[in-house]
Amino acid sequence: MAKIKLPLMSGQVSNKIGDVVYYRRGDFGINVARVRVIPRNPKTENQIAVRHNLKTLMQIWLGRISPAGQTLYKWNGTNWTTITIATNETFTDTDKEAWKTYVHTSKQGHRVTGRYSFVGVNMQRLYNNLNPWKRPNTEFSLAT
Repeated sequence: MAKIKLPLMSGQVSNKIGDVVYYRRGDFGINVARVRVIPRNPKTENQIAVRHNLKTLMQIWLGRISPAGQTLYKWNGTNWTTITIATNETFTDTDKEAWKTYVHTSKQGHRVTGRYSFVGVNMQRLYNNLNPWKRPNTEFSLAT
């Protein structure tokens, strides 16, 4: 329940009224009222493909799954197609070090880690209909 001392935007409003959230003071002492946004979680084909790729790539980086036989989605400009990484592929600490070195030599910024570079670069490559990289400039072998 909201506490109100009139006038409404006098700076004496807190909590929420209906679907609008009122704040007593915003940045620089300005009264702020914002619309309450209720997030949605649509399960469109695009979101399912992107979330699957993000999850799979992160799991590979963390060593929780082997890349061998993993399926990823690749965007060909009109729809998603699947690719499967070859069953003899591995992802080792040497591969991780190669990504960390890539980050430091490619001037991506001091806040970018090897993990985010691995996931980000591969997400971009998959969206551009290219095969994912095991190491920078070295593609994973794909199942035929």
